Amino acid sequence: MKQGWSTAVVAVAAAAVAAAMFASAWVLWSAATATTNATAPQARQYLGTSACLLTGSSGVSPGSPGARAWQAMQSASLASHVMISYLPSTGSADVPVLLNTLVSRKCGVIVVTGANRDQVAGAARANPGRRFILVTASTAAGPVAVPANSVVVSAADAPGRINQEVTALAGTA
Repeated sequence: MKQGWSTAVVAVAAAAVAAAMFASAWVLWSAATATTNATAPQARQYLGTSACLLTGSSGVSPGSPGARAWQAMQSASLASHVMISYLPSTGSADVPVLLNTLVSRKCGVIVVTGANRDQVAGAARANPGRRFILVTASTAAGPVAVPANSVVVSAADAPGRINQEVTALAGTA
């Protein structure tokens, strides 16, 4: 009888240990899952509209003309949920093709740091449904007037104008 009793006690103890191990594992797994889910990044929800940047060959590298414009676009996107993207040009010859690429991507606002006034004015005339912002070192009048759907701004004034245009674009989405 003692042997039967001992076997029963061992079996109950083993079951208790197994139950305790299972409960501990469950608690640890639940805590890990809750922590993982709580800190997991979530996808950003964008509106159905976008703003795009065409830079010079230096792209958005620090100190480049495109870097300041890109920073302004990122800030405006964060506040407005307008999706943004950029393309670097490799030279003046590919600017018209890249501007057409951004138009075909349905960019509502196209910010340009890597082109001249003639190129932007031509693209703006051909695409009256898009807004163009040409960022230049100087806003002195050039030989080409820009159409109503485009504006020439100095690098110093660009962040404010970019924010204004991207925010307005969010209102049309």
